Amino acid sequence: MTKEEILVRQIVGPCRNEIAGFICAVREMGRLLFEEGRALGEILVTRDIYPAAARMTQKNIHTTAHQIERVGNLCWESLDRNQKLKYIGRELADISGPQDMIFYLAFYLRFQKPFYEILEEELYKKPEYNHHETI
Repeated sequence: MTKEEILVRQIVGPCRNEIAGFICAVREMGRLLFEEGRALGEILVTRDIYPAAARMTQKNIHTTAHQIERVGNLCWESLDRNQKLKYIGRELADISGPQDMIFYLAFYLRFQKPFYEILEEELYKKPEYNHHETI
């Protein structure tokens, strides 16, 4: 099992849904963000994620997109309060769509920390003071 599959199975448990497309979507999101260095706003699931996952699973893009959306929603619905804190870093009331779960899980797999925890760490870092700088 891949790390992506292990993580998804930890969240949803044993299920009858086809999760391969979602796993490929998480892997592709991670690749685009962390290997290609693309910003989240530049990544469109319909243009970048679904076609790549369809190629990886060798399935029709519409079938793959539907499976990814179904599993993304299942992941969200399966998260309890503690899991939201563990994988996302906040107890969100809702997400805007399955693409959010794809992003949060790709981020968690990369850093082994939730997105909002790292975001807060970055926001509260004290800027270094340069003693040689003149005003």
